[in-house]
Amino acid sequence: GDSLCIDANFIAATSESTEPFQEIPFDGIMGLSFKDLSMGDGFNIVDDLAGKGALPNGQFSFYLTDGGDSEVTFGGYRSDYLASDIVWAPVKVQSWWQVGIEDITFDNTPKQLCSGGCQVAVDTGTSMLAGPSDLVDKLSNMVGAKDDCSN
Repeated sequence: GDSLCIDANFIAATSESTEPFQEIPFDGIMGLSFKDLSMGDGFNIVDDLAGKGALPNGQFSFYLTDGGDSEVTFGGYRSDYLASDIVWAPVKVQSWWQVGIEDITFDNTPKQLCSGGCQVAVDTGTSMLAGPSDLVDKLSNMVGAKDDCSN
């Protein structure tokens, strides 16, 4: 019958530097990037799953919460977790999961930060805000981020 298990390669660290891992409450990172960002042939879980027929529809999705019960679903998405309709966006750069957006919103209000649209990377493995300095400064001010990231 169908198996939920496949053979896959992982790279494990036996020690970590203090920075940036000291304050980060996680056990590790499982990269879901495109193959060109992998550590080498045979080290891309998305390609491994798809190549072995274990990634139905070629999809994976995330349910993220602040409460610690976040999850990843391989092979689709769980409709009971949807807060709205899905908006499908074509990947513009197949390396960074880069997509185009019209604008950035807070509380469902567009902030006119992207005149003519912006390109953004959708990356659940990044806990920092990165981008052009002027845009990052505007976003940081809007959310009240402290320079030392203490909030």
